[in-house]
Amino acid sequence: MRLVLALCAFVFALQMLAASTHKHDIAEKFDDCVACQLSSHFPADLPATPPALLAVFLAVAYLLARLPSAPAFVASPRYLIPPRQAPPCIAA
Repeated sequence: MRLVLALCAFVFALQMLAASTHKHDIAEKFDDCVACQLSSHFPADLPATPPALLAVFLAVAYLLARLPSAPAFVASPRYLIPPRQAPPCIAA
């Protein structure tokens, strides 16, 4: 797991390094330059959501968050007490 996380961190650092080495004139935009493509094409805004739908979503999310994640098993008290142990009987 550590190797996968280290690999992800290395790839992220490599991408940040590649994004920071953007070198050409500001007025020029190239079709093959990734930084120019990202800066000129902003993602679209999220569609407007009616407040009533948002309130219903938040209420359902709140109720689902309050539910227990798994049914709890409650052991009977008789299983929690160890069996009786008496000293060995003396054979007569």
